[in-house]
Amino acid sequence: MVPPISGCLITLLVVVVLLTSHAVTSQTSNLPDAPPGVFTASTSIEINTTLSAAWSRLTDFPNYSDWNPFVRSAIITTPSNINLTHPIPLPVQSPIEDHWLIFRVQIPPLPLPVSAYTVDNPLHTQFALENITHVQPQLGRLAWRYMAPKSFLESERWQAISGLEGGGGVLYESREVFHGAGAEVLRSLYGEGLREGFEGQARGLKMVLEGR
Repeated sequence: MVPPISGCLITLLVVVVLLTSHAVTSQTSNLPDAPPGVFTASTSIEINTTLSAAWSRLTDFPNYSDWNPFVRSAIITTPSNINLTHPIPLPVQSPIEDHWLIFRVQIPPLPLPVSAYTVDNPLHTQFALENITHVQPQLGRLAWRYMAPKSFLESERWQAISGLEGGGGVLYESREVFHGAGAEVLRSLYGEGLREGFEGQARGLKMVLEGR
């Protein structure tokens, strides 16, 4: 997720970015290869859960607010229904490739734990428009691309789940590679808030799946 670069871009550049998490596994990554960019953000965490439970949580957009301190709302819509602050949801809110997705996020994230009743901090609220690019349940992978002029900022966030070697848990990973003129500015201005946001999301996912 990307916060605004200037006051004129108040709802611009919020993509789901993951910088670094300390719960990293040594097993093979389930993320696809990615070309190099201006900078790369990523996270990884081990969760004591099943693949089906993890996939269900990641794709259950209407209930993100139950556990996610960073992405407080994720609504699937269409180009004819675009309104960042008051989006009109489609009847089906499961991820479908080439459908549009509107996020409302907190940068930095809310303190954990959170629920659907946790109040957002309006000073930290941002919005972003994304296009769902990949929905791969058999591979345990999900991705969306930030919708902005590619000459300014191009990025695609991947999330992946895989069974831990030896069984008994799931590895959750996410990575985003940033390209374009705005990527260096983004890193220098908002790297810390994004790091906190995506680490918070990974910890929130772990907490809800482990019943904490």
